[in-house]
Amino acid sequence: MIGGTLLLGFLVFKGRSSYNELTTTFENTDRAVKNLEARKIFPNESNLEEKKERVTSYVGAVDKLKAKVLEGQPVLNEDLTEQDFRQFMNQETEAIVAMAAKNKLILPENFSFGLDAYKQGKPFLKGALGRLEWQLNAAKQFIKIAADSGLDSIDEFNRDEFQEENAAAESKEEKGPRGRRQQKPPNRSGSIANPMVGADKVMETYRFTTEITSSYEALTSFLNGLASDGTSFLWVRKIRIENLEQESPRVGQVNLPVPVPGAEADEAGETAMIDAEVLFGDEKMRARIVIDAVRFKGQSAVSEDKKTASL
Repeated sequence: MIGGTLLLGFLVFKGRSSYNELTTTFENTDRAVKNLEARKIFPNESNLEEKKERVTSYVGAVDKLKAKVLEGQPVLNEDLTEQDFRQFMNQETEAIVAMAAKNKLILPENFSFGLDAYKQGKPFLKGALGRLEWQLNAAKQFIKIAADSGLDSIDEFNRDEFQEENAAAESKEEKGPRGRRQQKPPNRSGSIANPMVGADKVMETYRFTTEITSSYEALTSFLNGLASDGTSFLWVRKIRIENLEQESPRVGQVNLPVPVPGAEADEAGETAMIDAEVLFGDEKMRARIVIDAVRFKGQSAVSEDKKTASL
């Protein structure tokens, strides 16, 4: 009797607890539904107008940035003739060689901006002349920065041909961004997307590879000069640096410190000495650099409606 009563009481208590839980769940759900019903439909007309304003402002800001980039960029001369380009090429080659000699910058023998094939009889194609001039000007700016930075020598200078130079081969080779042919690299991971896909819509790249010899200070100045140049956009794609001195002196091989040659004693009678800091910090360096000269596409003018849209 007592056992039956306890069992009945337990069942009643359990049923009551389940009822309370279900009631609470229902009330919470009902409250959430009413809150959703009370909200305004999204998106609405106001949201749409706000989105349009943001998009218009963004487009205007992009166009202003594009116009700023194009301000100092040399214009592509599409009407250049072969005779004009040959004359320009010869004049600029002589001028850059003279400038390098004045600045004690050693250039490769018979330096010609990587245009050797044309000097040896390669025919010019009409569509390539303007871009060849543009690429030559970018390379010329590169040489000027190198000379101003105090590099010792440019030991090698090669450039990649671009697609307009070889029209007959266009249908046989896969192209990268317009201006430079490239072969498709193997996708080993199968998941990494190429960040340059679609870049040909806004720019052309003209690649050249160079090897230089310089001090650490001159190399640093040179890289800073490339980054801050306002005439050409020279994009350092790859750089490999190594010291010309690959092995440090063994113990007893060099007696340090020793007086710096030609140094005079100061007021205290002390003479500057060559120590480990000079020995390991004053050697020459060789750097191999891959550079893309970038030409942005488009007109420098920005329409007034887009100017005001970004204000």
